Amino acid sequence: MIESIQTFLNERKELWLKDRVKKAENDTVIAELQRQADDKFSLNEWLPDAAKRVSQLSMVSHPSKFSHPSAKTSSVIAHVKAAQDGYLRSGNVNYLLDVFGNAAAMDVYKFLSLNLTEDLTVLAGFEQDYQDLKNMIEKSSLDFESLKKSFLVIKNDDASCKTDHLVKQIYFPIGENEYHLLSILTPSGLITKIKQTIDQVRFSDATKEAKEKRKKNEHDVQGYADIFDLTVTAYGGTQPQNVSVLNSQNAGRAYLLSSCPPFLEKRAVRLPKTDFFAQCLYRKNFQDSFIQLHKFMQLDLNNIDIRTAIRKIIQFVIDQVLLQGFKIREYYPEGWSNQDYYASLPKLQRIWLDQLYTTQREDNSEWRNELSEDIARWILRSYEKVIHDAYKLGTGEINEVKQRVDKSLQQAKEFF
Repeated sequence: MIESIQTFLNERKELWLKDRVKKAENDTVIAELQRQADDKFSLNEWLPDAAKRVSQLSMVSHPSKFSHPSAKTSSVIAHVKAAQDGYLRSGNVNYLLDVFGNAAAMDVYKFLSLNLTEDLTVLAGFEQDYQDLKNMIEKSSLDFESLKKSFLVIKNDDASCKTDHLVKQIYFPIGENEYHLLSILTPSGLITKIKQTIDQVRFSDATKEAKEKRKKNEHDVQGYADIFDLTVTAYGGTQPQNVSVLNSQNAGRAYLLSSCPPFLEKRAVRLPKTDFFAQCLYRKNFQDSFIQLHKFMQLDLNNIDIRTAIRKIIQFVIDQVLLQGFKIREYYPEGWSNQDYYASLPKLQRIWLDQLYTTQREDNSEWRNELSEDIARWILRSYEKVIHDAYKLGTGEINEVKQRVDKSLQQAKEFF
């Protein structure tokens, strides 16, 4: 404990001496400066001086200077209860209070922020009458109670209720033609906590190591996480210390998480509301197959090669239709067709497309016979629609295609 305070005073002393020693004319002047520094930064001298200057600082949870460095409002320390409401807000996150005031007195805040123990700062030591701190101060012939009273002024509740025209404000409705004028303040401790958390995710040693392995195409057991679409905003310009201590520590930078609505990809598989063939199958997607089919049918030849080519084209179209139905069954939850929105969908198509009817599909083959005929009719009618000079196909062709569909349904277990 004593070591951290002594180290702090020594650092302040060295900083005070640095420029003055450079300008010193001789060793006598240097010796005199050294003597002055020893006195000025001894505990007996520095601590009472710091106790006087602490009144130039105020601890706050929501500084007004984030809106404008010249804004002057009441010092606000928000006391908010935690709640499991899922919000990232004051009360649900533990973070340090911020400080604003005379920049020349910020060394006092640094002193009060020194750690006496792992979980106790100097300021908390004064608040809790920490015995080791009390012994050290009284050993230096200083009055602990007097210093405590002076230093705790930094956390005094501001009884005033003062806002500023430079602070962002909004009229908030509370009733008919009644409003509260709210001054919008920034939770600097919260945005600092967010920045620290994001930096830990993106720039920790483990993340750096994982990214380096990725560049070398090497495996990393843990991998790493990243956060995209971040915006960096700056407060205070070239003088972030004029806004607050936490802002200065963050070099004036804070992260803004993306609040844009999500980009929704168009569904590759569409659910039919009234008819699978009209709403889920698009004839243009089969146009190339129908054109090839028509070319073979136009040939004035009747041999095994031509017949085989025609059968393969038809089989390809059948497989594509069945695949589209299988996708619906795979992508959507069991029972989707029972919703009122799909009440007009034919029972046969519900049995085929909804996983809810697995048992009914396995126990009853009648649905396959009806579905095969529907698919065959759709294929042949689509051919006639796509090809302007298509051959007129009748019952014989429909029955032949129907048999192929039924055979495909029986062979492919996944379509049951």
